[in-house]
Amino acid sequence: MPPRSLLRVLQLALLPALAVYVLALLLSAAAGIRTQLVIRDLAQTCDTALGVGLLSNLGYLGWIAAAAIALFTALSGVVQVRGRVRQLLLSGGLFSLLLCLDDMFLLHDRYIGSTFLYSLYAIFALLILFRFRSQVNALAGGSFLLAVVLLGLSVIIDQLQDVIPVPYSTLQLFEEGAKFLGIATWLAFWWQAGAGAGKLKG
Repeated sequence: MPPRSLLRVLQLALLPALAVYVLALLLSAAAGIRTQLVIRDLAQTCDTALGVGLLSNLGYLGWIAAAAIALFTALSGVVQVRGRVRQLLLSGGLFSLLLCLDDMFLLHDRYIGSTFLYSLYAIFALLILFRFRSQVNALAGGSFLLAVVLLGLSVIIDQLQDVIPVPYSTLQLFEEGAKFLGIATWLAFWWQAGAGAGKLKG
């Protein structure tokens, strides 16, 4: 490997990964969490069966795949994108990354109020839809709208679970089902957007 390529890998991959690894261990130690609990797989630590948390884990992968596709298309230079198309991909990639982190670390359940975060997400989705409406429509507007409707339905069910006279376990089937289908559709949109971005002028 040429020295310049090795230096780039060091800057873009190894040093950031090392920083995250060390920071995670330091913060966990400060919080009194044993190192083994931080570095081992959760299913191994909890000694759970293979299917426990499966759909949730697949959801994380869907979010992060959408983020990776959008950010790679916007930043790699492999696909020539510029102007509003590039801004759309950057916005969507960062938004998808935020949704992934929220889902993984339960930010809306444990740390930041769900009402605040859900309102913020609705604003972000509407901003993307209105600021980039012509680009969204040209790339796969139907997929975007369907994803927003499904994810919005999941949020509505979550917020109204104390009001709807249905057992929580039944409601959760519909809430998580709408969310899972919404993530899949969200990923499909950004895949379609990434594939078609180079054909738009910006």
